[in-house]
Amino acid sequence: MLESSVNSYPGNLIVVHQALLGYGLDADGIVAEAGIDWQLHQDPAQRVPAQQMDHLFELCYKKTSDESFGLECVQYFSPANYHALGVGLLYSSTLRDFCQRFERFFSLVTTLDTLRFKDEDNLYCLRLKSLPGLSRHIRRFDSDSFNAMVLKFVRMIFNPNFSPSKVCLIWTPPKDYQQKYFDYFGCDVEFSAPFTEFHFDPADLKKPLSASNVELARQNDAVVVEFLARMRKIDLPSRVYVKLIELLPSGNCNRKMVAEALHLSTSNFHEKLKKAGTNYQDLLDYTRQELARSYMARADLSISEIAYLLGFSDSSNFSRSFKRWLGQSPREYRQQILSLPLQDD
Repeated sequence: MLESSVNSYPGNLIVVHQALLGYGLDADGIVAEAGIDWQLHQDPAQRVPAQQMDHLFELCYKKTSDESFGLECVQYFSPANYHALGVGLLYSSTLRDFCQRFERFFSLVTTLDTLRFKDEDNLYCLRLKSLPGLSRHIRRFDSDSFNAMVLKFVRMIFNPNFSPSKVCLIWTPPKDYQQKYFDYFGCDVEFSAPFTEFHFDPADLKKPLSASNVELARQNDAVVVEFLARMRKIDLPSRVYVKLIELLPSGNCNRKMVAEALHLSTSNFHEKLKKAGTNYQDLLDYTRQELARSYMARADLSISEIAYLLGFSDSSNFSRSFKRWLGQSPREYRQQILSLPLQDD
């Protein structure tokens, strides 16, 4: 039996409800038959237990007689379904930033699955893995709807004609449904794969996004963290990440300050991070590196200004760290992603 802590965000319920209406079905009745109070959708602090969502998806496939129900639901998806996370994703600076933000805060969407961004060993993908104990109905729905949702998001923020390099589904649709998947994704679709995956061309991951707004994205990150902290569905490293973003521009950001901001003693802070498999210095380097990628995509920020925003005392210290992280100087990196001429800052 699945634990009560495994649950889904009400935004997912809204999408399914709208899809059922689109089929001309009694959406309220089906939701009630699954044992779910439809009024949950009005309160983002509420969560829908996994067993009830499981039953709902079983009913959805039965009532619609549509094996591609998960794929069809994407037309009812909107970033607004996920409130601050949806807004933060829209304002991501690059597709890599989008993927990392999605991975970091995915527990807002659901805890029925885990999400990892793979960016190594020539593998560039978002990988979704369902928890043990979920029925085939919910697993195939999540596989279809996740890949379809990511594609819709990327087409909004990057290129309306974008297609992934490959998508992987954990099930095989009946033959008379398969062409629908090829048509929608516009790429190679692997059926009965070990994991649900959405693959990117690595060159696309670093291209600046036209709607990028680092400040608005980070503000919404903070809202998501506060919400998840109240729900106890976010880990300490993610809370540290957001707190570092807040404190770094002050130039006075150290381990003690971050611990106190999170209401922890320095020793307790150290031990909790150790149990999470990390430490303060690694998180500081990671946060600076990811912020640097975002800021470098903004032509309106000078390298000196970026160094200041990251809490460095001068641009030379930032340049040395940047070269250690990415193997090239900030000027070389910026010239590569923005096609700008090399020049002194």
